[in-house]
Amino acid sequence: MSMVVREFKSVGELIKFIDEQINSYRALLAEFLRRLEDVRVRSEQEKKLKDLLKSLGVAETKKSTVIDLKDSKLIIDPSAEEESKVIEETVERLNKNIQVLQSIRKTLDPLANLDIEAKITVVLRDGIPASVLIKLGG
Repeated sequence: MSMVVREFKSVGELIKFIDEQINSYRALLAEFLRRLEDVRVRSEQEKKLKDLLKSLGVAETKKSTVIDLKDSKLIIDPSAEEESKVIEETVERLNKNIQVLQSIRKTLDPLANLDIEAKITVVLRDGIPASVLIKLGG
């Protein structure tokens, strides 16, 4: 988890930053959806080949190795199905991040029209605002 503190001169500037984050996540999401489609096709092909080999009496030969690293996993020689699962989890996380950012943006939007002098400090956790501090009077 990364924590960053950023300062903004106005709510409008913060909203612009959030819009950029949303666009960045959407681009990343599109890339992962393309990858997911490719892996799903490969997974189906793998499944068909395994089923054919099984019907011919050939035993399954290759198994991946999964090593648990507390908060993450090391998967050596993953199957297409395992790779698909990892990408699906990533897609879900990206979607959640986009939704959170959109919700924050919607909440902040009415403040963008106020003509007030303020210093805005934002604590970002993994690129998502965790806290927004608005100090009036700059």
